[in-house]
Parts: sequence; C-alpha cells; structure tokens
Amino acid sequence: MSLIGFVRHGPTQWNAEGRIQGSVDVPLSDEGLEKMRRLKLPPPFDDARVYASPMLRARQTAEAMGLTPILDERLVEQNWGRWEGLSLAEVRAKDGSDAFARAGLKLAFRPPGGESVAQVHARVEAFLADAAKEQSDTVVIAHLGVMRAAYSMATGWNMETPMPEGLDVNKLLVLELKAGGTVTLHAKNLDFISRTA
Repeated sequence: MSLIGFVRHGPTQWNAEGRIQGSVDVPLSDEGLEKMRRLKLPPPFDDARVYASPMLRARQTAEAMGLTPILDERLVEQNWGRWEGLSLAEVRAKDGSDAFARAGLKLAFRPPGGESVAQVHARVEAFLADAAKEQSDTVVIAHLGVMRAAYSMATGWNMETPMPEGLDVNKLLVLELKAGGTVTLHAKNLDFISRTA
C-alpha cells in the first residue's frame, strides 16, 4: 500500500468567470500562478513521484510549485463538448433549463459532443492500476473531473451532486492506493505548506 495525493490545478481566468474549461487548454491566471508559487507539498509528498495532466494549467501548476512531473494523457480534464467556454447559465439559456438533466446522471452524464463521466473513470482507473505497480507515494496534478472520479472510487460517492459535501478541491485529497489500483480515502482537505511561512 502507498499514498496518492490529488492536487487540482491553480486558478484560471475561466475559473474566475465561471466558464466550463474541459478540454480547452486554458492557462493559469497571473493570480493563479502566484498562488501556486506560494505553495509546496507536505510530507510525505515532498519526496513523491509526481504525475500531471499534460494540459497547460496542470503543467504550469507543477512548475510553479517547483515540481517536475511525468505527463500522462489519462489525467486530462473531461471533454465537455459544445458546452466548453460557456457558463452554467449560458448552457441553460442555450440548451434549456433541463440541459444538465438531459445529459444524463452519474456515470452516464455526457455533455453534448463530449466525454461521459464513465469514460473519465475508465481513464483514471487505468492510471491508478499502473501507479500501484510502483509501490511508492505519488502526487497527481490534474483537474476537477479527475479528482471527482478518484474520490468517487475511494468513497462510493454516487456523483448525484456537483461536489461531495465537505470536499475542498483547493486542498490535497489523499487516498490509499492498493495493489491493482483500488483506492480508499486516507485524508481530505490536507493543507499545503506555505513557502512564505
């Protein structure tokens, strides 16, 4: 058994505007870069293997935190199809107030022209199975969709709500990674260490 920590990328301008990013390669905002430069990983992750999504906002987060990650395509954000770049209000205005309900529930949710939650889960499951072979602590710098998938696998959260209650995605999510890639919750909302402290 080893530990695997999940870090969501730093803030972007689209985050601030409430826009769906998905597969659009949006960079960190200036504020996001500065925020991530002030943070470092706590033990035992200060000496762990680091993986990251190859998307710009994840790579910039790793670089800002002084990390050199192995890039893995399976860690990219969910593709939101034609809803990318829109706010939730704009999606509803364009496709109807029931647009999200019509896109499906739980693992079957698939934005029009995009990727289903089940497909994201399959990618993350495959990554975890490979990561478990290394038998050392690991850090993943990725996206909300990847973090949600990992949390769901570890806890049985049914994904009926946009976010599980009590999970702060701006902090470190720590799972126990077991042989074969199965995960259980170890700790949530673990604080980073401030470089200015």
